[in-house]
Amino acid sequence: MVCPFLCAQSSIQKKQITAVTGLFLILFVLGHLAGNLFIYLGHEAFNGYAQKLAGLRPGLYLVETVLLLIFLIHLYLTALLVWENRQARPVAYRQWQMIGEHSIASRLMPWTGTVIIAFVVWHLRDFTFADGDGPRSILSDGQSYGLYGVVYNAFADPWHSALYILAMAALGFHLSHGIQSFAQTLGFYHPRYTPLIRKMSNGLGLLIALAYSSIPAAVALGCLAVR
Repeated sequence: MVCPFLCAQSSIQKKQITAVTGLFLILFVLGHLAGNLFIYLGHEAFNGYAQKLAGLRPGLYLVETVLLLIFLIHLYLTALLVWENRQARPVAYRQWQMIGEHSIASRLMPWTGTVIIAFVVWHLRDFTFADGDGPRSILSDGQSYGLYGVVYNAFADPWHSALYILAMAALGFHLSHGIQSFAQTLGFYHPRYTPLIRKMSNGLGLLIALAYSSIPAAVALGCLAVR
């Protein structure tokens, strides 16, 4: 099932598959964000959401496997396209330039992508595979608050929060340009609508970065209470 995606021959096919897999990853990022925001409802709501999600297993393993395959295909084809572009003589495309080829987000794509890969590994180790009932879940009152406590204690560390916010900034930049690339690759180009797509993608990237970053910021400002 994976081979047709990895065996795409033309550059256009690779870009189309990369765009579609990127769209699925964006949808996951939005869904994951919605779950994370349960933390503002208190530890019971946040832990309840996490428990319901865990209760979907073993079916959830299938979803995670598919998501991992999508991520690996996206990563492989992106790296392949970058390598092929470096091997070929650079050619300037007017439409590509108009859609933001020389934007900061575009130039930072290799770096933001690398940061995101490192963050995924760190995030899985940090939260996904964390012991929700272990020492990291215990807050200042001596009680365990499950995954809520793990998240709270992690973001109580200024360095931890700073690295998380940096990763979210990279994610925001990556998504803003990724959405524009998705639109162009699938043919959604028009002189009238392209500037609107650019503004919407930049706005969505900024919104996602700020929403994720608001959680460590809320911990630092004491806005998250145990209730």
